[in-house]
Amino acid sequence: MKQESKTISQTIIKCLQDDIFEGRLHEGDKLPPEREMAEAYGIGRPALREAMRSLELMGLVESRHGLGNYVVNHVNTNYFTPLALSFKLSDRSPSEILEMRCCLESFAACKAAECSTPMDIASLKKLMNQMRAAQTTSEKAALDKAFHFEIGRMSGNLLIYNTMENISYLLDIFIEGSVKASYFEGDSIENIYKEHAEIVSAVEKHDKAAASASMIRHLSQINLELIPAK
Repeated sequence: MKQESKTISQTIIKCLQDDIFEGRLHEGDKLPPEREMAEAYGIGRPALREAMRSLELMGLVESRHGLGNYVVNHVNTNYFTPLALSFKLSDRSPSEILEMRCCLESFAACKAAECSTPMDIASLKKLMNQMRAAQTTSEKAALDKAFHFEIGRMSGNLLIYNTMENISYLLDIFIEGSVKASYFEGDSIENIYKEHAEIVSAVEKHDKAAASASMIRHLSQINLELIPAK
């Protein structure tokens, strides 16, 4: 496709995104027929189709055979998201990941303490027990990550949870590095178990201040020198 057509399709993508942000389009809405949209925007159908394909890849539009295009909420978060990729390409420091984690997860712990249910607490305790019983550092790291993501989910804040998912690839490297380092450093892995237990205790007691402080204490124990920079 020519550069001009690409520019036009990018303009259409922005217009539709604006319509969603400004409330003119909602999940489940059917978009006008292709001919009407092309006429409304004063563009050719090839550029419009390119824009629709891009929006489909983004998870914002779904083409239903014989029915047309619909606004959907299938925005997938995965390891290779732009936020994480940009961070890696910029060759940034692991300390920035830790700073972001402290901001997000201390608040998440506070909110989790505010609205946790007995089922939530049971889920956290199960993850703690599974992490202690796991036989390899990779298994322990995966369960460590699941523990922190569960607190993010319990916060009830979708933006916090989605942000954590969007930087999941970075967190995988970060968490596995810290768990691996702890596993081979005396009683460090036992300290992780203890810190997790303190977080759960505060959340279970609905003590927001203690939950937030416990999370900060836990994250502050991470030795950044042992985390791979690449």
